[in-house]
Amino acid sequence: MRRKIVLLAIAVAIPVLAGNDARARFGRLVGALSEGPGGARLLLASAFASEAGWRAEERRYQELRQKLTRQQPEYRVWQRSPDELWVYDNRPELGIGMHGMTEKQLGLVRALGIRLIRLTLYWQEMEKTETPGVYDAKYLRHWDELVARAKKHGVELLVVVHGNPPGVGWATREESYGRFARFMGDMARRYPSVRFWELWNEMDVGFTDLFGAGVTPPVPMRERGKHYARMLKLAYPEIKRVNPKALVLAGGMTDWQEFPRGLYEGGGRDYFDIMNLHAYGVPVEWGVVTRGAALRDIMVEHGDSERPFWLTEMGIDAGSLVAAWGVPKGSPAEIGEALDRMHHGQWEGAIRAAFETGLYAKVLPYQFEAGNEAMRDQLADPEFARKHLPKGRTIDDYGFGIVRRDGVTPRPTYEWLKRAQLNRSIRNRPSYRTDVKVTPAPKGVPVGYRSRRQGDTLVIQGVRVDAYAPTQIKLNRE
Repeated sequence: MRRKIVLLAIAVAIPVLAGNDARARFGRLVGALSEGPGGARLLLASAFASEAGWRAEERRYQELRQKLTRQQPEYRVWQRSPDELWVYDNRPELGIGMHGMTEKQLGLVRALGIRLIRLTLYWQEMEKTETPGVYDAKYLRHWDELVARAKKHGVELLVVVHGNPPGVGWATREESYGRFARFMGDMARRYPSVRFWELWNEMDVGFTDLFGAGVTPPVPMRERGKHYARMLKLAYPEIKRVNPKALVLAGGMTDWQEFPRGLYEGGGRDYFDIMNLHAYGVPVEWGVVTRGAALRDIMVEHGDSERPFWLTEMGIDAGSLVAAWGVPKGSPAEIGEALDRMHHGQWEGAIRAAFETGLYAKVLPYQFEAGNEAMRDQLADPEFARKHLPKGRTIDDYGFGIVRRDGVTPRPTYEWLKRAQLNRSIRNRPSYRTDVKVTPAPKGVPVGYRSRRQGDTLVIQGVRVDAYAPTQIKLNRE
């Protein structure tokens, strides 16, 4: 199994089940997820081994959805530091993750009204030896071309960087943190048009052992967050030194409780700009809301209630749908249509939940093109495709992606996104000016703006609010 099956297990997938066969179906889901790393079965069983467990989770989702779905403010204000305010547009924006980015694929993405694309830069592919700063010429050219192509098409990149090059790992972690910081400085310098950098991917549970995932003896999740904070204290200043306009996202985490607590307790608050979560599960919208709300509560505990918060992965594949509900009934054509319909339903439900609750500033689902991962041993069998799928299709045509495995043929989810044009408001009005009200009023006078105080409120006049990135306002506290 390649990838998301791990996430579903770690993030605790929650099936929507009802009727007398509920427990049996839940058992199938646990069995499918147990193909991932050891402990997956235990995680699921301990959380939702009974109907009461996941019914309670459903109630929590419904309560949060009702509580959070209300009229959202036009903008948000975050006190980044005693000397700085950030003002950002509160209209949620849809982006998308991609593995590749051909001219044709970019055309398809732009037709959705999307301008924000998440791409992965693999550290181990750029730096293939134990010698820091020696970069692979071919991979450099590849990234030069990607960045140039993005500029040509008017899209903005969120670049997620991860992967262990030779000599990097848990045993050499302190040295490796410094090496990563130097690497990030080099990348931020080479690509100044890249505004958003995401440091590592699901580093709380895998993809690297640099922060304690997968090592022996086991490192508690909160301690992993503290190790991650140590890396941020080195990498963040280096990125800002070479490109002060760059914005740093915390790596997308699947743990929404202990890891972020460790991040804050380790002193990481001042060394990233945007909080970031990955939310998987069945149904997807439950995790999007309940985990996002739980992580937001931790942010509130640490004085970070208004920090920008992004969701950079959520999604589902056919294997997860089959694990929860079984293979749809009917002919191969009907089964294919059902899998597409369920995929669309999960995406639409999750995106609407994310937008309506106002939990996230940006939502980047996984993925434009990506195959199936859950239950892969069974579903990738050619015999399964022959018996259950339309002629010429494989299970990867019904994976995480919104296009088929050829990378360009739209699925119904793509067609819905094209009709819905969820970013229409932002496209029609990407920025605006307004008088920004800050309550309680911070100490100091905004630099470069007229302002006045009304009781406990500071009114900053004529602030340009941009849907792309926060407006940073310095405060003169003298």
